[in-house]
Amino acid sequence: MNVFRLTLILAASVAVAACSMTNPYSSQPAPVKPTGPSQPGQPLPPPVLSPPTQPPVIEMPSAPPSPIPEVRNASLERLVDGLAAKLKNSTALNEVTGPVLLNNISNQAGSPVDTSGLTARLRASLSGQLNFADGAKVSSLRQQLAYQGGRADMAALVRLGKQSGADYLLSTELTRSGSAMKLHGQLMELASGELLWSDSVSGR
Repeated sequence: MNVFRLTLILAASVAVAACSMTNPYSSQPAPVKPTGPSQPGQPLPPPVLSPPTQPPVIEMPSAPPSPIPEVRNASLERLVDGLAAKLKNSTALNEVTGPVLLNNISNQAGSPVDTSGLTARLRASLSGQLNFADGAKVSSLRQQLAYQGGRADMAALVRLGKQSGADYLLSTELTRSGSAMKLHGQLMELASGELLWSDSVSGR
């Protein structure tokens, strides 16, 4: 009888101990520790937006320059004759007592012009009033100047005139303004550099 009671007490003790143990299959989830460095409630930084890509720039070819109006030879001959007439009627011819170096017409009109033919026309028109320096000698000196790389500026023309034995320099220049042409001439004394005459004529 005592043995039966002792067994019953031990069984009751084991049952009580089993009820007090934690159920490993409980449905309550285990606590989770936060692993991130950010604290709850801290705002996230705004996303960095890349700038929109620009479309490629396409360079369009520039418009071709407008063609220069054709220069008629008859118009240029009238300019030469008009400039020669102005020089003939000037009082500057009374001061010219020695040979004159006639420089070729400088073409600044921007289009091809027969300056040699126009210069010869100007020389022929003034040959009765002016004594021009020897053409062959002037031509030889011009070739030497070109061979030496000299420029046909005023200093070079003065040197050319003195080397050719001339006392005066008659230089002319052809320019353009739109469709109008202008021929300018000047007569200078080489020894003093004095400008004796300067005039121009215009035409289309």
